[in-house]
Amino acid sequence: MASLFPKKTSSEVLELSSTSSEEKSSLERALLRKLDLRILPLLFLAYITTFIDRANIGNVKIEGMLADLEMKGDDYNMALIVYAVPFILLELPSSLALRRYRPGNYIAFIMFGWGVATVGAGVTKSYSGLLVCRFLVGCFEAGLIPSCTFLMSQYYKKFEFQGRYSFFFTGSHIGGAFSGFLTFALVKMNNIGGYAGWRWVFIIEGLFTIVLALTSFFLPVPLPENATFLTSTEKTILLARLSEDNPIALQDDRPLTIIEALQTMTHWKVVPPLLACFTCNIAASALTAFQSTVLQNLGFTSSSAQIHTIPVYLSGLFFCLLSGLLSDLTKARFPFVLLGALVTLLGWALELAAVKHINISTGLGWPQERYAGMFLIMIGFSIELPILIGWAGSNLRGRKEKVVAYATLIGGSQVGNLVSANVFLARQERCGFRTGMATGVGVGMLGVLALSAFGAGLWLENKDLERREGDYGRFRNVL
Repeated sequence: MASLFPKKTSSEVLELSSTSSEEKSSLERALLRKLDLRILPLLFLAYITTFIDRANIGNVKIEGMLADLEMKGDDYNMALIVYAVPFILLELPSSLALRRYRPGNYIAFIMFGWGVATVGAGVTKSYSGLLVCRFLVGCFEAGLIPSCTFLMSQYYKKFEFQGRYSFFFTGSHIGGAFSGFLTFALVKMNNIGGYAGWRWVFIIEGLFTIVLALTSFFLPVPLPENATFLTSTEKTILLARLSEDNPIALQDDRPLTIIEALQTMTHWKVVPPLLACFTCNIAASALTAFQSTVLQNLGFTSSSAQIHTIPVYLSGLFFCLLSGLLSDLTKARFPFVLLGALVTLLGWALELAAVKHINISTGLGWPQERYAGMFLIMIGFSIELPILIGWAGSNLRGRKEKVVAYATLIGGSQVGNLVSANVFLARQERCGFRTGMATGVGVGMLGVLALSAFGAGLWLENKDLERREGDYGRFRNVL
């Protein structure tokens, strides 16, 4: 069977030389500070840019793009679909390429690619040109999030990872909030250089991504064993503490086969979290693509609608950070993801109840309740999704399994983008996207069931491990 990963020629686990416990703790704290300053900022900025370049089409939709490109009916939904399809299909291949090529340079390459495609969306003169550019953005963005997730998981212990990953995940909230603010500001460049304001949104944001990509090329984030920014002592400490946290990971140097990849993708520790991630992504993609439209239909001007998206994203940011930190402090995952799923479901239920009171002729009705529903949906999936991804990965032992699982969870869940694009239809704007809200309630229930099944499975396996002497403490699942 052909190997998907290049086989290493040698493997070793470095051990700390004899030091006192106080010296070791001091060295580890200094190492963590260095890792936080060297790794997190670049990956965080990369995530912000990918979210801005993904979400900006939802902002410019109400700023003249539809009229200028002669888009009608469900043309906008098709622009969302052509982004989502390559994003889903290329997630795993792109993540596997991370191991074949230098991770930092590969991330810089894909960032440069989607930055150029985003600029292209700003200068295209036709709807077909927009579709091509959005397709290319989906192709290049496909590998970023699982690649960043995998890289972060390789530097931190399982109960150091979640708070940092939740911080990384807030890049989507900052990107979403900043996207609305940027659109509000950049559309004022209308007719400068002969370009409409909405075009400048794509152009400026794409150029920023290109600049960040070039910067990332010179400051790459490698795998721990290849981290040249660490001294030999720091690398020894890092690899020793990672080996202590997960003895299998650093010894997992066998090449991954296609059969092993398929086994991981269909593993019972991957499928239930995948279903729950899918339900989260319906919520995330719906808010990203249609929030501005809903707000405009509530009576806001286009500029006011852009500004009113910002508090929604900031609420998600706050609860995302808080829940991630508390999850690490309490060393618990299931209570937080279940809470997030229930809050999201409550938000969908409130939205569905509100749309029943809409005046079909004006599209107005229950504006406070509908705005509150947006907050609940945002807060709920912001708590659930980052902890869920980290939780699923922490219960897989090998490096190969983790990279495949992250790509499967993040890529497969993007099917939610296709669902939201097909249930939030233009012809239902006046009735508050009733089909979309009802779908949200249904998948919200599915998410709660999937999480409950996953938690029960891990609990039962832990009980089984308790009966095996010596294994329980070493391989216990995180709950």
